[in-house]
Amino acid sequence: MSLVGMIVGWLFAVVLGILTLSMLMLQKWLQAGLLLIVVLLCLPPVSTLIENRFDRTIHPLLRIGVIIILLFAFSRTILGGEINSIYASPEVEAQFNEIYDQKLSEWPVEYEEIFVDTEYGTIHVIASGPEDAPPMLLLHASGVAGWSWKFNVEELSQHYRTYAIDTLGDVGKSEIKDFDHVMKNGKDQAELYAEIADQLGIEKAVVVGASDGGALASHFAIHFPERVEKMVLMGPMGYAGANESIRRIMFAQFFPLEPIQKATFKWAFSDSEVLINEFGEWFTLTLTGYTGGAIRVSPSALSPEQRQSIEVPVLFIFGTRDNLVGDPEEAKALVQDIPDVSVEIVEAGHLMGGEVPNECNELILDFVGRP
Repeated sequence: MSLVGMIVGWLFAVVLGILTLSMLMLQKWLQAGLLLIVVLLCLPPVSTLIENRFDRTIHPLLRIGVIIILLFAFSRTILGGEINSIYASPEVEAQFNEIYDQKLSEWPVEYEEIFVDTEYGTIHVIASGPEDAPPMLLLHASGVAGWSWKFNVEELSQHYRTYAIDTLGDVGKSEIKDFDHVMKNGKDQAELYAEIADQLGIEKAVVVGASDGGALASHFAIHFPERVEKMVLMGPMGYAGANESIRRIMFAQFFPLEPIQKATFKWAFSDSEVLINEFGEWFTLTLTGYTGGAIRVSPSALSPEQRQSIEVPVLFIFGTRDNLVGDPEEAKALVQDIPDVSVEIVEAGHLMGGEVPNECNELILDFVGRP
């Protein structure tokens, strides 16, 4: 074997060996087995052992062909075949529901759980506040579910009938009806939320969206401006890039070690110890047990034309330590082309609604009013 071949073999073996360890930590035994065979085929000492033991060599083209086939098989098992759940197993789903129920038991005001049947599935909604009060839709950040509004709902529901909606296709209690019929783009999402509003008997509402919920709210306002009274976006996706955060979260998914997961949470969401304790178990389970990312609509950046088409009054709340959105001053400058826009900056990370709830509630209510 040439020197170049040995170096390449060792490099591939080390990289794939690390990935094999990751699969073992995730208890993905089939994937780990396929990768282990590839690692053995890449290791130069294995080739030497075969030559010495059997007095024959493996033709390089045959070796490469087998490696390609095994890597293809690995990728197919990772991506999976037919999708019929967003969870790794029924046991994982049960764990999510158990945590959800525990968090909901901490909801600070009286609430009603509503299940709304729609074209794409059943939507879980937590409703609070006087039934005759003006409606407010609360759209949560990706991966944290409707219960995450427990930090804000007590004050908001004094003035509004709040509806915390579990995003369909995300972890939570909303359930997809047919995995062959899922949303493809922002317009589909907007039409779903119009249908949800119809089912709830809401003609027009204040809409508050956090992170990915901010992207959802934006598409709703773009396609159905007559349904949105005012809009508040807290660290919204769709207005700034998040490529580095995606890479870091993917790294934490592949290497589910507690220090990596904690560091990832602090970097991407918040370094608040309160929120680390509140979301830690849920976040860890999301990293290892949520498998529905492929069917979600990615919150890609809105074009200038889309931003300029937002007709409703909108308040942006950016955090000084929000690594997903980035520099708040740059984000503030970006959204100035929206016709009726206000911007506030708070000393917080991405989950600002939970980190500085009183400040966020005050900003929200000052902007949308206190009926």
